[in-house]
Amino acid sequence: MIFVHKKKQIGFIFLILFWSSEIFSKIPDKPHGELPSDYFQFWFLYESEKRPGQNYEIYRPFFSIYQEHETAYKQRTVLFPLYYKEETNYWYTWSVMFLFTGTGFKHEDTGDDEDLLTPFLLWGGGDTEEDRYWGLFPFYGQLKGKLGYKEVNFVLFPIYSNWQRRDYKAHGVLWPIVMWGGSETRSDVRAFPFFAKKEHKGKYYQYSVLWPFFQWGRKYMDKREPISYGMFFPFYLYKDSDEGNMKSRGLFWFPFLGSFLGAGYDKRTSEVDFNLLFFLVQYGRNNDMDYRKLIFFPFYGQYQFASKKSTFISPFYFRMTTDTHHVQSHYTFILPFFSQMDQYYPELDRYDEYWKLWPLIRYHRDTEGSIEWNAFTLFPLRSQEIEKTWDPLISFIEYKSLSNGEKRFSLLMRLYTQRWSHNKFAFYIPLLTDYESHKDDKEWKFFYGLLGYKKQDDKRSFQLFWLLNI
Repeated sequence: MIFVHKKKQIGFIFLILFWSSEIFSKIPDKPHGELPSDYFQFWFLYESEKRPGQNYEIYRPFFSIYQEHETAYKQRTVLFPLYYKEETNYWYTWSVMFLFTGTGFKHEDTGDDEDLLTPFLLWGGGDTEEDRYWGLFPFYGQLKGKLGYKEVNFVLFPIYSNWQRRDYKAHGVLWPIVMWGGSETRSDVRAFPFFAKKEHKGKYYQYSVLWPFFQWGRKYMDKREPISYGMFFPFYLYKDSDEGNMKSRGLFWFPFLGSFLGAGYDKRTSEVDFNLLFFLVQYGRNNDMDYRKLIFFPFYGQYQFASKKSTFISPFYFRMTTDTHHVQSHYTFILPFFSQMDQYYPELDRYDEYWKLWPLIRYHRDTEGSIEWNAFTLFPLRSQEIEKTWDPLISFIEYKSLSNGEKRFSLLMRLYTQRWSHNKFAFYIPLLTDYESHKDDKEWKFFYGLLGYKKQDDKRSFQLFWLLNI
């Protein structure tokens, strides 16, 4: 509420950029490894690749499927992002335009658990009564074990709803206007905007009268130094700890904008904060060097909290770094034209490098040493599925150097494709010719076998009219 804790809110500036990248390591979704592959393509419309234990097929842009037998992993897409599904023997997840989603888990002790979430239809199933629920929003519904609550029910929402979390139960009528609830330790009541109370015995209490004009409360009552706060909207707000180790003040505060002028300090963490002109000018630091903030919005900003650092210059340049036990990453964006991402996962010893100059070129290199790039590229930010499905339809050049030693090169939306390794060479022009050589063996076809020549061992043969061999 008060400025001294705004470091927890500043991250919204960078959130959409993190959504565009793979923050966490994921299961490979295309053939990988050092084993040789059996590869075939027809123009940009069809592509298949098989390696021992792995199969990949795509009918571009309509349908794709990838399977890895060792992990029982399977992925399917239909006109991505229209439909997407991933699954193993233990879980699955799917989405339709990211609006309709479903998940399922197989638990050894409690059996299967399934959920279907859409803007209107809600459904879940399992082996126990507590796992089963359904709803048709906003008419009627009951959710169990979702959204952090034990149970949520509604009838003609927002006319009536109730929810339960542990031993806490609450009810709402024309939510959020009227609400009441409680447990042995909690008591809540609201008649918006006239009066509201939230109280947890020994932990906190919050009151408001004629919201948002008069608000006051007390929190961290079970900690060493509780904090009291109050607001006379929009002119003045304050926050003080009992022993004076933390204070903050704000003048002319408005939702989303913050205070026209705000300042605060916390002696326990040696933190100081200051802002002017709402969020346009911000400054913050502590002596531990794990918190730094200097922002002149929208021209310049630098923000550091713990292992995360962010910088922006103008509204278009962003740089973000993370250094934790799980991931070390560096992201750079010049929106919407350039993005660059380096990720290292120490626990898995996996590395991933990616950059894109949209719409001209895209480049990617992974831990196995595979390299791929293409020009042109469709989508401004990173999306592996969009790139696999749609980029070959517009690519002028494509190049891949794979971990198994094979290389591939294509021109003009795959009107010409060339593949080679240390003992193989092939090139392909759709509807015209297909040539492949393996050591001393050669095969050359025109019009898919109308005419052809083949040399295998010491034997030579010619093919005429698809069926006739001489």
